[in-house]
Amino acid sequence: MQEGSRQLRIINVEYALIQGLYWVSFCGIVSYAAVYLLDRGYSNTALGQILALGYILGFLIPQLLANWIDRYERVTVYRCQWGLLALQLVLVFLLMNFPGGGPVVSVLCCLLIGVEITLNPMNTQISADLNRRIGHINYGAARGTGSIAFAPMSVLVGRLLEDRGTGVLPTIFIACIALQAAALLLLCLSIRRHAAFTGEKGTAPRGSSFAGFYRENRRFFGLLAGVALLFFTHNLVNNYMIHVVRNVGGDTSDMGLLSGYTAFMEIPMMFLYDRLVRRFRCESTVRFASSMFVLKALAIALAPNMGTLFAAHALQMLSFAMITPAMVAYVNLRIDPKDSAKGQALAFGMVTLGNILSSAIGGVLYDALSVRRVLLIGTAAALVGALLCHVFSRAPVAKKV
Repeated sequence: MQEGSRQLRIINVEYALIQGLYWVSFCGIVSYAAVYLLDRGYSNTALGQILALGYILGFLIPQLLANWIDRYERVTVYRCQWGLLALQLVLVFLLMNFPGGGPVVSVLCCLLIGVEITLNPMNTQISADLNRRIGHINYGAARGTGSIAFAPMSVLVGRLLEDRGTGVLPTIFIACIALQAAALLLLCLSIRRHAAFTGEKGTAPRGSSFAGFYRENRRFFGLLAGVALLFFTHNLVNNYMIHVVRNVGGDTSDMGLLSGYTAFMEIPMMFLYDRLVRRFRCESTVRFASSMFVLKALAIALAPNMGTLFAAHALQMLSFAMITPAMVAYVNLRIDPKDSAKGQALAFGMVTLGNILSSAIGGVLYDALSVRRVLLIGTAAALVGALLCHVFSRAPVAKKV
């Protein structure tokens, strides 16, 4: 019994390490994509198109992989992760050999962003798989570790870019991918040891088709639409953070500090959510967080200087940091376990869909309108999204098998 408890603690730590290293990688590859591509001569509109295509891939690939994971025993989330990390490494090496802009660089960046985004719902599905096979995995604490890692990485990358330029980014990418692979290897070895200790086979019921999943979870799709709009607003700020910062007199270094500060604001809620959901229904936390998205968006839109911009981003704790573990908990509690991979992929797919919308529309908006007007448009979208979350999160409890 003690050995099993010890193994569970080790696996929780190793899963947290995977989350931490993933968000370190995400910081460089996605959060600084705008700086990287603008430095290579891309316009805001072209940047938006590349980000949008990358997010489209990051939306479609997880749905395909999740359907395979749910329906075919030989396709596991761990094998998918190994393949994705190997593909990323190939893409970065190719990108290093094509300077400047051009069609090849655009395609490589789209693929790199798409694969990086795909890793996120796959990481979440790992936690669901571990919950089922091994024991309780504290997703909030693991995701909070990601925020802890993201914060100093953001500050570091911001300063490195200010001092050395964007040429340093590919080297950072390679290091991050290698570290993620090492962490995944540690986890896989621990899972194998646990399976040998318990005699557990790791099989699960095969999932339903997508059409069947939709019929069983119609209200879930209404909630997902609301989440997509919330993250449209969220990424209308994050994907074009350099414009938001420069609008109030900041620079690239300030952007790095703000990104790091925002990540730190996420940490308390991420770690405390596991306790919070014991006192409040996860649906209630989804509704509260959606309301905070609206308040945060309005505060950012009206911020006149860097000080108030920092203050507005403090609301990250009650918006993004709450809804992220809340949606994971919602899927675990309200979606049939046989369709877990599809549920998690769709939940994070809406985050990606919000990115797609903000990337496709954002570049055009920022080129055509003032920064404040763009941010107020985002606030209106967040309000609609919050209303959808309030209506559709009140779903009946799904039957478990």
